[in-house]
Amino acid sequence: MIRREEADVTWCIHQAAHAHLAGQIAEHWIGGGSMTLSPRAELLLAATFHDAGWVQAERRPRINTQGLPRTFTEMDLDEHFEIWRSSIEAVFNLNRYAGLLTSLHCAALYEQRLLFLDDPAADRIRIRAFLDARYHWHDELIAALKDHPRYALAVEPEHLSDNLRLLQVWDYLSLMMCVSPVFEQAVDDVPLDNGHRGTLRLAANGPRGMVIDPYPLDAPLMLWLDARQVIGAPFGDDAALQKALNGVPYRPLVFEIRPA
Repeated sequence: MIRREEADVTWCIHQAAHAHLAGQIAEHWIGGGSMTLSPRAELLLAATFHDAGWVQAERRPRINTQGLPRTFTEMDLDEHFEIWRSSIEAVFNLNRYAGLLTSLHCAALYEQRLLFLDDPAADRIRIRAFLDARYHWHDELIAALKDHPRYALAVEPEHLSDNLRLLQVWDYLSLMMCVSPVFEQAVDDVPLDNGHRGTLRLAANGPRGMVIDPYPLDAPLMLWLDARQVIGAPFGDDAALQKALNGVPYRPLVFEIRPA
């Protein structure tokens, strides 16, 4: 669940809806002007479905310590691990290479967590064990794909690194729009042409808009998703939140991405 805070309202956005936005960004990606995604269909699959494991978890949303709908950053580790396993399995069942990218994306996020968050020592040990299992799975899957007629080149280290970085960037751009109004920032190390990476500069364009320079998409995008307003927060328990959300209709949110 993503909790979007605006001036006068809080929205609950499904993780799968955010991933759908990432997939639309991926579909229109041309990098510096003529970048070729390869393998294209599998990259779009990973972008669109990398959060597929959240569907079950979001059927019974829970509150955080402030009584607000709990976001993906506020969950117990065991829940988080299980959601990622489910997401990876769901994408893997669609396509092995897309599943590999999803698992690599998951592992990279946990490596960042180990670098930047001060988790208790016991949690850090559990994260490292989870990562070790993922890395073993990656090695086995990459070995299985090395002689594949479609994926042999795509699992070569440089190509796989570029494709993982693309997935990370698409995910991040979507999150920036879903979480809150965009703030001015630079996103480094972005594949913009085959074999070349550069920097994107982001800025807000109204409360639900983003401008990007240089512009890596083939056209300005208008992106739609449906979300629910949070009415009655803070809540005393999970049941109160679930009851409140069950009575709230979905409403459309429109996000725009344009050249600077």
